[in-house]
This record gives sequence, structure tokens and C-alpha cells, in this order.
Amino acid sequence: MTEDQARRIAGRYRIDSVLGRGGMSVVYEGYDEHLDRAVAIKLLNPHPPVGDDVPGARDLRDARTRDRERFLREIRTTARLELAGVPSVYDAGSDGAAELWVVMQLLRGSTLQTVLDRTEATDLSVARAAAVAAQIAAVLVDVHRVDVVHRDVKPANIVVTDSGLVKVLDFGIAILHGQGALPRLTQVDCTDGSPAYMSPEQHLGQPVTAASDVYSLGCVLCELLTGDPPFHDSVEMPLRARHLQTAPPSVRDAVAAVPVVIDELVLAMLAKAPGLRPSAEQVYAVLEPWCTGDQPETEQDPTRPFRRPLLPPRTSASERDSVGQPLTEAEVDALRDEALGLVQEGREHEAVQLVEAAVRRKAEDAFVEVRLRHCLADTLFAAGEFRGAAPLFIAVGREYRRFLGPTNLLSLDCDHDAGLAYAEIGDHVSALPQLQRFVDHAGPDDARLSEARAVLAGLHLARGATSTGLAILRQLRRQVAATEGADSPQARALDRRPRLLGEGEGT
Repeated sequence: MTEDQARRIAGRYRIDSVLGRGGMSVVYEGYDEHLDRAVAIKLLNPHPPVGDDVPGARDLRDARTRDRERFLREIRTTARLELAGVPSVYDAGSDGAAELWVVMQLLRGSTLQTVLDRTEATDLSVARAAAVAAQIAAVLVDVHRVDVVHRDVKPANIVVTDSGLVKVLDFGIAILHGQGALPRLTQVDCTDGSPAYMSPEQHLGQPVTAASDVYSLGCVLCELLTGDPPFHDSVEMPLRARHLQTAPPSVRDAVAAVPVVIDELVLAMLAKAPGLRPSAEQVYAVLEPWCTGDQPETEQDPTRPFRRPLLPPRTSASERDSVGQPLTEAEVDALRDEALGLVQEGREHEAVQLVEAAVRRKAEDAFVEVRLRHCLADTLFAAGEFRGAAPLFIAVGREYRRFLGPTNLLSLDCDHDAGLAYAEIGDHVSALPQLQRFVDHAGPDDARLSEARAVLAGLHLARGATSTGLAILRQLRRQVAATEGADSPQARALDRRPRLLGEGEGT
């Protein structure tokens, strides 16, 4: 499918690839063409009309109505929770064909279920288990303060992002106190939630409170520490009966490294009576001192927000890994044209992401690899991201000189652009040698030469080297007069510069 053929919602959200499917909806990775950013788009599964002649038509229509209500509840509940641990809702609506959609923050990471599936039993450190559970508890503290109960806290509804932040998903069955907390006659023997993580009161269809979420979190924490949730279904006793009747296990009996205080916390969280369980805030207070540990930081490390809470994350290992086939030189040239075209359309962020993804793929040989990095530097520069472009231009220019000699045209291009990038961010010391090398070696017919000399003069003047700056301006004025005419706009502009500095005429 070409970009023109790609499906769009509301005229601005482009649907790209499937991220996940559920019984009720599909989540796609997409792109907001107005704000130039990647997004997640969740669509309620569309269903054809159900005729009265279809067996069970009424039940099918009722089920679809419940799906729509749950989808809308998730949108509205998530949108009102402006929390770091809940994905941001950007937009929502209908496409006119009875299909509901919501546009949300795109998360890069893994569900906690995936983390547990690929982790050997008991291999997750106490610090990482505590850090995940503490972050979930922090979300629940804020959620419970606005009288929302999640009702389905489980590993599949938790995402550990590449930066280590934990996000709580799926508020589709969340309820507000006073708006569904009490069971209705039509809900007898009908429970919402996931049985392995549901509290005894949920299994019984009794009123659900914040304590129910704490119980579910206790089940998750037990699984993080031991590799297994606290209760299992068996021939001898079904899962529901175990939640209702069986005393919770000691995690310390399974893993001796678990501190006594955390073992006692899990037992308290799994108390049968809701009133005996700690609050989410108390859970956080107990876990927080154990959330750093002394192990090296890893990818998707939930301890990172506790180690360095205000620092932005470094590039993750998954982002550094190369994927796909190495790029050829022709592909790099085409990539550069595509990226700069996106920048011209105002889609700077998408352009940078496109080239960064290509850089992770690598190139077919060392020289094409340099060309690929040059493409990234050009894209960053065109997108106005000068701080990232400037050092990359210097590194690429150094490699060009190694391959092609000291004064090749490609390295001069890098000198020019590095100098301008550093000048843009006010780093005059770094800008000067780059522009000077370009001016010293560029050919006389290079159209950029006059501009580079003007910038070079301005840098000297800004640093207080007035005589050097004025000398460059006077030399430049003579060259402009010879090529453009003594009365040209460029020459007159150069005449004004010395006068503004009180240094007489520019001739």
C-alpha cells in the first residue's frame, strides 16, 4: 500500500501497522500528520448489522452494545487520568460508519506478561520486581484519589517502556465509586476481571473497592518475585475456591532472597478481607526503599526511574540493534531525498525517525555507512535539530577525510554545515574552526562562500575580535561589489555593518 492509499482517520491520523488485537478492538501504530508524531490508534472492531432472523440476534446486539460502552468508558476514564503512569489520550471519535476510535500515546516497550514469559522463574531481581510494583502502586494511588477502581490489574495490562517507566493500560472495565461498584441483579454470576488476579470479593460478585486493586497487585507482585501467581486451578480445588479459602503463600519460602518486609507486605495485600489490606500508598512506601538495588542498569529497567528520576533515558539496546538488510549507496541517496522531502512538508519528526531507523539497519560497507550518517546529520540540520547535527557533521567529515583526503568536497560540506549548526546554538568557539576550514578550501565558485564569510565575520565580532571581523567584512564587500555590483543590496548591507560598529565605511 502506498502512502496515498494508506487509510486515514479524521483526515490526519494515518494507520500504519498492527500492534495488537483483542476480542473487542485492534491497536495500530499510526502517525499524526498535523503534529508530526507517531501515535497509537485503537479501533473498536466493526460488526455488520444483525438481522432478527440470525440465531441469538438479541444477545449479539446486547454484546456489541456492551463492547461500545466499555470502549467509551475506557476512553473517558483514561482521558481524565493525567498521570505519568497512564498513556495520554490525544483524540477520539467515530469515522461515520459506527466505528469508534481513540488516538493515544505510542508506547515503546513490552507488556509485563512478555517480560515474565521470557524470564526464568525467580530470575527477576527483588529490586526490579519492587520497582515494577511500586510504579503500579503509584498509579493506583492517583487513580483511587479520583474514585476510579481499575478492576483488572494483571501483567497483560502493564507495559514496561524502554525507559523503564511502567504504564497501566485497559481501563475498559474500570468503575467509578457509586457508578457500578455495587452488583446488579442482571450481573449475578457475572464477574469482570481476570480470575488469576481477581480479589475474593470480585469472585463473589460483591462491592469492588480500591482494596480490590491492591489484592490484584499483590498477585502480580507474588508472580514477579516467584515466577508464579499465588493461586492455581487444580482438580482438587478450583481457582475461585483458592482465592476464597486458601491462605496466601509466603514468597520468602519460595525465594529466600526476598526481604521479610516485602514478604509480609505481599501477605497483607492478599488478605481475604478488604479492610485488612494496605492502601496503594502504603504499598508504595514499603517498596520504594528496595527499588534500586546494585545491579547494572539494563534495557527496559524499571529501577531506572528510581535511580535517575529526572534524567531522560539513554538510547535503548533495542534501538541500537541493527535490523533488516544493509542499505546500498543508491538506497541511502533515495532515503536522503525522501527525508528532506518530508521536512519540506513540515513532517520533520517523521523524517528524523525514518533516517534513524535506517541507521539502525546499517549500510553495505564502511563508506556507505558514513554516507548514511551524513544523511542523518543533513536531516537533523534541515529539521532544526542543530545540537544533534553539529557533532555528527564533525564525525562524518573526519571519516570523509580518512577515505578521500584532506580537502574533498564531502568533508567541506560537513565543515560548512557543522559551523552553521554550532553558530545556530551559540557555540561560537566550535563554529569558528569549522567555517574557517570551509572558507580556506572551498572553490571560488561555491555559492555558499559569501554567506560563510559573513557568518565567520559575525562570530569574530561576537567574540570581541573586532578587527578580524571587520577585515573579513571588507574583503567580502570588495568581492560582492566585483560580482554583484557596488550598489547591489548585498554590498549596501555589508556597508552598514562597520558603520553600526562605529568603524567608518565598509570599503
